[in-house]
Amino acid sequence: MNPNLSEGERLFQEGKIEDAKVIFQNLLQTTPDYPGTLNNLGVIAFSEKNLQEAEKYFLRALEADNNFPDAYLNLSNLYSINGQFIQASMFLEKYAGLNPNDFKIFSQLGSIYLQLKDVNKAQLNFEKSLELKPDQNKIIEERRKLLSLESDQRQSNIPVKSRYYEKDPPVVSVGLPVYNGGKYLAEAIESILTQDFEEFELIISDNNSNDQTSEICDKYKKIDKRIRYVRLKENIGMKLNFFNVLGLARAPYFMFATHDDLHEKAFISKCIKILQADNSVSLVYPQTKLLNSNSEFLGFAKDHVNADQNDPVERFRHLIWELGLCNMVLGLFRTQVLKRTNSWDMSLFSDTLFLAEVTLSGKIIQIPEPLFIRRFTRNYNYKSPDERNAQLIADCDPDLFQQGISLPHCRLTYAHLDLINNSHLRISQKEALIQETIKCFKARYGNHMKYEIDRAVALISKGIYYWTWRNDRSEAGSFKEITTLGSYRISNLLKTLQEALLIYPERSDLFQCYMKCFKHLNPSASSSGTMGECANITI
Repeated sequence: MNPNLSEGERLFQEGKIEDAKVIFQNLLQTTPDYPGTLNNLGVIAFSEKNLQEAEKYFLRALEADNNFPDAYLNLSNLYSINGQFIQASMFLEKYAGLNPNDFKIFSQLGSIYLQLKDVNKAQLNFEKSLELKPDQNKIIEERRKLLSLESDQRQSNIPVKSRYYEKDPPVVSVGLPVYNGGKYLAEAIESILTQDFEEFELIISDNNSNDQTSEICDKYKKIDKRIRYVRLKENIGMKLNFFNVLGLARAPYFMFATHDDLHEKAFISKCIKILQADNSVSLVYPQTKLLNSNSEFLGFAKDHVNADQNDPVERFRHLIWELGLCNMVLGLFRTQVLKRTNSWDMSLFSDTLFLAEVTLSGKIIQIPEPLFIRRFTRNYNYKSPDERNAQLIADCDPDLFQQGISLPHCRLTYAHLDLINNSHLRISQKEALIQETIKCFKARYGNHMKYEIDRAVALISKGIYYWTWRNDRSEAGSFKEITTLGSYRISNLLKTLQEALLIYPERSDLFQCYMKCFKHLNPSASSSGTMGECANITI
């Protein structure tokens, strides 16, 4: 150990906190990634009740050394004090994995799981603690109470969690669309059921899962009467399943949830407090913590958007320029705002467009507390733009493949322009905002749009008018003999190219492709009116 580090720790133990802090900060200048220094600065911040600074130091210590036990333990204690028991349990589980013979840790874990109302995990951890050290009278008594509770529950056939206060209609509807979410689903449901705001309904729409999802949902439905579980007879796609939970909602406030993300217990209570206090607010969302698929901390999401102005034009501008991860889609809304929106079907990236529409109806507020935990479990390592678009369409809305040649980012841009044009804004505001949006989207998504347009031009120039992102030759060839449908496909393609031309009027090659499609549909220019040119496809 560095002698200066030992000296700093000695000074801290003697109560000379400022002197210790100076030593640790000096050490940080020479070795900025040493976990012991970072952890000690976190301990000092914690002792000074500066919990946010303490949290940052502890997390930095783990970034420097993912197996540094003291940081896991300190983070767990910090989150327990804040009432963030989900995160407290996660970090303490990590510490227990590094210190499997520490009976006190398993006792502490049992107490945390009691706070989360997870009786089974509480009992398992108390038993583990007693295995390591049998003579713990307090833990023996806690375990006896748990066994008695389970016995009473079996005799009455009324699970403990079904005795929550019930309200009809509920104040909040939580919609959880799911497909094959078995691995993380139970944990996600628990994080909702243990909210300190209890007057909600949890609507779970199961998209005909073929894993253990239905068994998990049935189990929790019996445990908590606030759950409404619907199992669909066929998979209707992700987007329609999201619509389904929204359509079933009865409460004046609504939030979407997912099977692999988590909510701290104060998520709903702190969001709804702001919505109920200010009618000009349409959406409230908290700060987000990011985890990987192994529940390891990745950092804080850069998802703050400054969209709390009274002027809808300013809110719209800030959103399009600042929006990164769309975590706010999983915040708390006024239900009427959600049900009034018309933008869900207008583009592949419907969450981005939807949030832009929300800014026109009211303010978006972020709570500066990490009450939402997003876990990255999906594949984001696409080999090519084509694979990315094909996967997104397959996951979100497979019907979009029927469009053939499509320009997803051009469509997203045009859909924003359409949203502005159909809004309640003054004409002068619309014109200025349309120009601002084109400028923004060219800056943010210009490379995507260029790739999409270049691809479309290359296809159409070779006489290929129908070609999906799956790059499946049989899809294009299947339309070559269908005169009416082939003409319809080209007519639809004309609109797609026209939208892109509004954004890139200077693209003469794009205009030439547009004219080629137009002439193909014009009987005087093409007597066949078929898609015969697709017969020999070469890319």
